[in-house]
Order: sequence, then C-alpha cells, then structure tokens
Amino acid sequence: MDPFEEFEFKPLTEGLGFHKKKSATPAATSKTEEPSTHAFIKDQGLELIEETSTDPLRPPLPRKKNTPAAPAPGSLTEVGGDGSAAVDEILKTLQKNRRLDFESSKQKISQATHKTEYKKTTWSFSAALLDGMLVLASSLLCMIILLVATKVDLIGNLSNPDAQGMIYLSTVSLFAGVAFIYLTLNRIYLGYTPGEWAFDQRIGTPEELNKASYSLKVVGRSLLVVVTGFIVFPILSALFNRDIAGSITGAQLYKKA
Repeated sequence: MDPFEEFEFKPLTEGLGFHKKKSATPAATSKTEEPSTHAFIKDQGLELIEETSTDPLRPPLPRKKNTPAAPAPGSLTEVGGDGSAAVDEILKTLQKNRRLDFESSKQKISQATHKTEYKKTTWSFSAALLDGMLVLASSLLCMIILLVATKVDLIGNLSNPDAQGMIYLSTVSLFAGVAFIYLTLNRIYLGYTPGEWAFDQRIGTPEELNKASYSLKVVGRSLLVVVTGFIVFPILSALFNRDIAGSITGAQLYKKA
C-alpha cells in the first residue's frame, strides 16, 4: 500500500477550491428522522405528548375564558326577563317609600294642628292628697331650718305653751305660708301644681297663662283656700260637683278632654 495515496493536500486558506466540502447528509438525515420518530411515537400510542421541548410532567397553564366585557357607565344595556322583574321591584319599593313618607308627613301636620282640648272639672281628692303631702314636707323642712337657726326647743314650747298660745299660731302660720307659696308659684309659672299635673288638671287654659289677670286670679284663689282652712271649698265642690273657688275667683280648674 502506497503511503502517498492517503496523503491529502490542504490549502492554507479557505476558498481556493482544493478542500473538500462537507456533505449536507446529516441535515438531510435529521430531517428525515423527525417524521419517522413522530410516526413511531404515534404508533406507540404517545401522540398526546406535546413537543419534545415541553415538560410532560408540568401541568398546562390555565387559559383565560372569553368573558364579556363590562358595559360602560354611560352605555345602555338590554334588560332581560329577570332584569325587568328587578326593575319592577325597585320601582314598587320607591313608590311604597314615597307613600309612607307622605303619610308620615301628613300625620305630623295633623298632630301639629291638633290642639289639646280642656274641659271644666271639679276638685280631685287624689291631686289634693299629693299636694298636701308635698306642702307638709316643705313645712317640716322650713321648721327644721328655723329651729336650727334660732336654737329653740320645739317640744318644750309645745308642752308648756304661753298664755296666748303663740306657739300654736306660729306653727299654723308657717304651714299656711308654705302652702300659699306652693300653690301660687306653681300655678303662676307652670299653670298647675305637681298633684294637678299628675292627674291632668290645671288652673285656666294655656292661652290664659301669659295674661296679667291670670296671676291675680291665681293669687285670689290660693288666698281664699288658705284662709278658709283648706277644707271648706273642697267639701263644697265635692257636694255640688262644681269648682266653687274657681267660680268665685275666676281661676277655673280644667282637665284634659
């Protein structure tokens, strides 16, 4: 075997045409191998596997569903059967609320225009009893303050009175003065005493409360009741079923109708 047969001359630079060109068979073979490999995979039942570049163990990414775009704020939308029913319900609710508001406003107007009516009445034992208890408590409080200020022995003076009996007269005068102040001030400024208020009674009507003559009538009624001893006119009023003290002084006793 001649050693020069295997000797090959190589040019120093490319492009002179003496070197051998590489054959394109590998590329061609790779192209021909791909369809054959794909056919083989399909024959073996592995056609569900995707391309070789993807990982078959990795789960596929979730795909976005085609959702309808939200309508623009100013655009008009078509209302179906359920939508029309909802609109009807909303309209009915608005109409009902408007009717309730109208009725409530009408009721408020009627209440504002409605005035409390009063009718003439007579002496009430329950109101007088409550007022008597309050007057007695106020008289005892004033007596305690007086005894503390003067340092007088009330028990000794009551057990050993003087010849004129001024101690008894002073005690009765204290009780009468407290009762007069109690009746006069409450009726002038409020129109009623606490006892009369508790049983829906008052002296005169609310329209008479701001008149100057009303105060004079109240003072005359209180003075007449105190002077007669708190008993005479109540008994007469109960017998005749009429407010006699109110008829005399003009300070009539009223009650809510």
